[in-house]
Amino acid sequence: METRQPTVYHAVYLPLEETLVEAEDSKVHIYCDKNEALKIIKKHKKSRLKTFKNIEEAREFARNGLESVLPNPLANAVPTIVLTEEKNRFKVPKPQNLTKLRKAIEQDNIEFVKTTVWDNPRYLVSGGDTPAILHEGCRYNALHVAVKVTQNPAMCEFILNTVGNPEFLSLYYGDADKKTYVNRASILQDLYLNTPDKGLNETPLHFATKFGLKECVRTLLSYPQCLRSPLNKYQQTPADIICSRKSIDDKELINEIRSLLEEQYYVPVLRAEDNSLQPTIGEPFSPVSPPRININPINPKIEVRAFAGPMTKSQALEFRKKWKTPPRLFGTPNKKTPFSNETNGLRSPSLHLSLRLQDSDKGLERVGRDLALEHHVSWKEYWPFLKDFADLRCNDGLSKLEEFLKTKYIKKTPSFEHEQNSSTPDDEQPKSKLELNNLCNQLNSLLLESQNVMDEDCDDNCHFVTPPSSPSHGISNDESSDEEEMDLADDNLKEELFLEGKLPTKIDFAVFTAIPTEIDLSKYPYIYRWRHEMSLASKNHIYERTIKHIPFKRKLFSSET
Repeated sequence: METRQPTVYHAVYLPLEETLVEAEDSKVHIYCDKNEALKIIKKHKKSRLKTFKNIEEAREFARNGLESVLPNPLANAVPTIVLTEEKNRFKVPKPQNLTKLRKAIEQDNIEFVKTTVWDNPRYLVSGGDTPAILHEGCRYNALHVAVKVTQNPAMCEFILNTVGNPEFLSLYYGDADKKTYVNRASILQDLYLNTPDKGLNETPLHFATKFGLKECVRTLLSYPQCLRSPLNKYQQTPADIICSRKSIDDKELINEIRSLLEEQYYVPVLRAEDNSLQPTIGEPFSPVSPPRININPINPKIEVRAFAGPMTKSQALEFRKKWKTPPRLFGTPNKKTPFSNETNGLRSPSLHLSLRLQDSDKGLERVGRDLALEHHVSWKEYWPFLKDFADLRCNDGLSKLEEFLKTKYIKKTPSFEHEQNSSTPDDEQPKSKLELNNLCNQLNSLLLESQNVMDEDCDDNCHFVTPPSSPSHGISNDESSDEEEMDLADDNLKEELFLEGKLPTKIDFAVFTAIPTEIDLSKYPYIYRWRHEMSLASKNHIYERTIKHIPFKRKLFSSET
């Protein structure tokens, strides 16, 4: 009787470690009865069962497993590279560490907060690229805490500037091109500004308005991502709850905050990139409708180099009108006067018009800076050496200038110490000193001749400058070498003390007029020293300009007599 071939084959694949356990199981397991195949499956838990219609496929599976049976359509194709996201090198902060950061924000300890978040960006950015939660119950992020508890606009500005900094995100994600993180930084700023809390569904702007925090409202609204009319749990906008949690009914404060919640405008200074055009005061603009410049590609590139604001539209129009036609004191001649220690030389309203006409580099900015101070409006201007916008009258701008001067000083100090440590050989010192003495003698003779000429042209009423004394030949080698080292040290430090070289330039004088007249030595030591040197340089500059005209005046006086 002819046997009938089965229609299906039950193949069982045993992994290599299973086949080594029992020698009798090393055979190929192919069964026509499924119950027998299931007995093998129960005996070896890591085995696999598959049913085939072809005996060859069943035998191949029983020997090599599933990989040998399934067809590979990409076998002859170009291999593809699977990109896997790298594991973040920063650890997730523990809840107690997040609580510690929240308390530091509440205590307004900005230095601790700065150190903590830059050491581990995960204190501000969670694993899902969203704001880190510092208060689990209400789901407050760092900005919620800063506005509600600290009520300090500087802390709010620091948090928003940090999460919006591409360098901060490049530290978090890895060392990639910073430009790739610009959009992410903007999105993260948006989330911090507009994410509501869990209880009342209120954003940080709701907190700032209901507690009557005018400066915090101004800071939050200075970012274009901030929404002005989000709704809370009771369908109220920030404008509906102004000062609702403030015990004192201050109508003036309410009106000021309400005006801030209106669309804000800025008044800019427009300058050509190559200074080929005269600077102008642009029309007021808002972040929603930025200024339309560089429409014609043939014209020079125009850039915003300074701006005042935010203000309401009516305030911006009035500010621009005063900026274009600045007032001057009645009956006071519009004439530039010398520098003054009390006014920093250029503070009087009567000098505004002359500043605009005479100072083409910073004239408009100097007028706008004083006008912004008068109207209590925020001010920002671009400084090329900082490569950033800053107001050098506030702490943020002074900190940037202090860091810049400190960096220049630190870069110069190691090389100077290296020069001091590498002493000159003894056989070369006498020759160099002899050449130095000869040079000093020649300079001394020139100074004496110039002094004799001044004696002939001027009488006793003339002003003279005592020339510096030349090195004495009677000084010992040790003493003279010490004095030379001190002079070299002083010259070496002064060479890097100014912003762009050994001597002050236009940018030095521009910064000198922009910073406050009083500088805290303990807080800004490098600015204090730089300002002292600039004060001496300003006095010498005026004195030289005055001395230059003395012989000419004396000749006129002698001819008249």
